[in-house]
Amino acid sequence: MDAPQPGHLSPARSPVRRALRYWVPLALLIVIGGVLAWLNRSPWWGWLLVAVLLSVIGAAGRWWTREHAALQVGAWLLAGTLVVVSATSAHSTPQVRVAGDEDRSPSRPVQTEQGTVIGVYNDERTVEIFAGIPYAQPPVGELRWRAPEPPDVRTDVFSADRFSAVPIQPTSTFFTRALSQIVEVPLEETLLNPYPVSEDSLTLNVWRSTEPASAELPVLVYIPGGGFATGSGALPLYDGEALASSGELVTVTINYRLGVLGFLSHPDLAAESGYDASGNYGILDQLAALEWVSDNIAAFGGDPDRVTIAGQSAGGESVCLLGATPLAEGLVDGIIGSSGACMGTTGDTELDDQADTRAVAEDAGRRLSERLGGASIEEMRAMSVDRILDAADSLGDHWRPSVDGHVLDRPPPETYASGEQLDVPTLVGNNADESSLALASPPDTDVDEYRTEVRETHGDDAERFLELYPGETPEQVLESLLQAETDRVMTRAMHRWAHVQSETGSSDAYLYHFSHTPPEDGLERFGAYHGAEVAYAYDNLGADSDADYTEADFRLRDQMTAYWINFVRTGDPNGPGLPAWSTVEQAPDQVMEFAATSGMAHRPRPDAIDFWLAYDGPIP
Repeated sequence: MDAPQPGHLSPARSPVRRALRYWVPLALLIVIGGVLAWLNRSPWWGWLLVAVLLSVIGAAGRWWTREHAALQVGAWLLAGTLVVVSATSAHSTPQVRVAGDEDRSPSRPVQTEQGTVIGVYNDERTVEIFAGIPYAQPPVGELRWRAPEPPDVRTDVFSADRFSAVPIQPTSTFFTRALSQIVEVPLEETLLNPYPVSEDSLTLNVWRSTEPASAELPVLVYIPGGGFATGSGALPLYDGEALASSGELVTVTINYRLGVLGFLSHPDLAAESGYDASGNYGILDQLAALEWVSDNIAAFGGDPDRVTIAGQSAGGESVCLLGATPLAEGLVDGIIGSSGACMGTTGDTELDDQADTRAVAEDAGRRLSERLGGASIEEMRAMSVDRILDAADSLGDHWRPSVDGHVLDRPPPETYASGEQLDVPTLVGNNADESSLALASPPDTDVDEYRTEVRETHGDDAERFLELYPGETPEQVLESLLQAETDRVMTRAMHRWAHVQSETGSSDAYLYHFSHTPPEDGLERFGAYHGAEVAYAYDNLGADSDADYTEADFRLRDQMTAYWINFVRTGDPNGPGLPAWSTVEQAPDQVMEFAATSGMAHRPRPDAIDFWLAYDGPIP
């Protein structure tokens, strides 16, 4: 038999190579398309799109694998590009949240000062839901970076059957969706905004029972958290239906401006304001929402003279700030603050202070203008939101409340220490593992670097710090870093807030510590994480979790919900069948410990908290 000539394939080998040139790249594209569609959380139609595209590529590939090598390579590269683009872009467009369940029958009409509002019933017809009601004019155009204006009077009926778009904030991207598929964290749906965004989002939502316990119910106004950068009153975790269904209170959630649109300070803004200050527009929005509640909540069966404000994280800081501003006088009758307060230092947020001074905040505003080519305020108002956000990103530390001279005439801790805060019943606390979400992307745990940084930061107090937060091994360093941040930022702040209210005010203060680990499969390592208590206190277990809850969880939920409702009703969380909760004045070294078995307990980590109470460095 003649040997094959050089440069020619044997008849047996040519089909094999052709098959490999077809199946290997096609199999690779199938894997890539499937992985990307999964990472993208693609809906069914996204998977179908990728499957159809791969089928077309498979059919066409049988043709181009017979062509020259250069054409084959180009064709497969083009096919790969189409698969990647299709798989990463096949995601549902964000939609506003619809109020109610499946039935969504129209509610009874309510006459507000701005006109008639009609909401929807829940399926059980136990609660009427009124979503997306404007409490201020849209802060767009000339109203961007101005105090909120009252809403216009309407002649037509407002259909409050869906929540509004949410304030401008980051939206879901392929990267964030992919990261959430790879790294499991609690409260995923709450942390990653699922809704469309708009500057036109100054709205609130009301839930009322169809069988109220009385003609005038106390009101709970919940202010969402999110670091003054994310969050909204539409999130299911904050939903007011369950509490309203008790018939004991009317619940309200609100939106307010966030980020640079909510907290830009600038001398030119102060000059035009009419009150010689700028910034804190997000807090002014909260005040406008409370004004709307004061004017209109009676039409929903609420008592405008019994309004408790509540919030967690930045929402907790917000209610603390509202307690420190004289602008809230007459609007607030009780405060519930969770894992967020206004007890940090004032200076420069880039240097780890909680709030900027007016000068620092205005300087940040000037720097933003410079990044926009020296634009004036009027020119910035005419710019697109995306352009503003891009320029503001590197200055993000400053887009939060500042001591502006109007909303806040001095650092809030000074207001509370002088006894000039709103003297109302106060219920505050925090969680045992506030910083544990950092485990999703752990910090550096080099032992030598940790000890060096401790000595540089704490000087003469370094040895005391290392006694409280040792770092002999990387594992110990990680534990100490997380515990120190929890103690420094959260536990210290809530302790100080409760105690200073007890010392300088006449109204009672109550302090709690939440140490229960939710039974979320694979997430137990986060412990009693930041935000874990919200679903328990507001009767929303399962709103942002598929945990397999136990009898202990439901018992804890019932206890916390009862305490919260009692507090909103009377200013005192105590009630029949509940463990007695002492005031801070009655038991200054104790807290209400929320766990599988709740009750009064010694305050957590007293030596560490006292260390931070005496610390004179910056505290956020």
